[in-house]
Amino acid sequence: MTGEHAALLSAAGFDLVGQVFGSTVMQIGWAGWSGCGWRPGYLGPAVLPPRSTGFAAYSSALRTGRFTALDRMRRQAVALGADGVVGVRLTEQPRDEQKREFTAVGAAVRSRGRQRPGTPFTTDLGPADVAKLLAAGWVPAGVVYGLEVAVRHDDWRTASSLGFLVGNTEMAGYTELLTHVRAQARRDFAGRVAALGADAALMSGLRSRTWAIEVGERHTDRAASCLMTGTAIARFRTGRRPVPAGLTVLPLRSSR
Repeated sequence: MTGEHAALLSAAGFDLVGQVFGSTVMQIGWAGWSGCGWRPGYLGPAVLPPRSTGFAAYSSALRTGRFTALDRMRRQAVALGADGVVGVRLTEQPRDEQKREFTAVGAAVRSRGRQRPGTPFTTDLGPADVAKLLAAGWVPAGVVYGLEVAVRHDDWRTASSLGFLVGNTEMAGYTELLTHVRAQARRDFAGRVAALGADAALMSGLRSRTWAIEVGERHTDRAASCLMTGTAIARFRTGRRPVPAGLTVLPLRSSR
């Protein structure tokens, strides 16, 4: 954090307490036994959620890793007597073939005001954005994310798109798969915002990917995941109306 950032936090009524960090290493290789079940697309959407494909364990491990890293970072903030953690960065790094480390790091801050939260808030917004948010009458409620993993059977629609003479064309089945995981991740994200009692959220990241999986059913399916991150925010009211700042307007034309 730079001196400029510390000055911005001070102007917003916060003192910098220190850097806080949380991490955990998860074993993530088990995806379950179940495959797509040869579910074809001509009877409706062929995308299957984690609970129907054996990916529930995989999805649960990803959620546990993020939650644990954030919780350990928040506990360090509590130990320092902080009221919040700003500029949170949540990362995921492979540490071995089937091991991943989840980390959460941010700057712990303490309010100079009388009203203090019961538990420290977290936000991935930087000091400048936090200052702007508070000036606009909003407070960060917590870092939130939405996650979805799904599998789609490579049926006749995807097979017909991969033909030698097809040329450049839309992979309708893969479009369907990515659209599904993004929509479900958005629902998961919205649900976590509502669980915090927040009024809105600021989305900061959207990452999705696809990969082929061999499910042991003599064919290959396509899996996809989507991770949406951001900060839940809530309105606050002090009972005082903000006084608009004076704005000097210089005319571009002469008054004569």
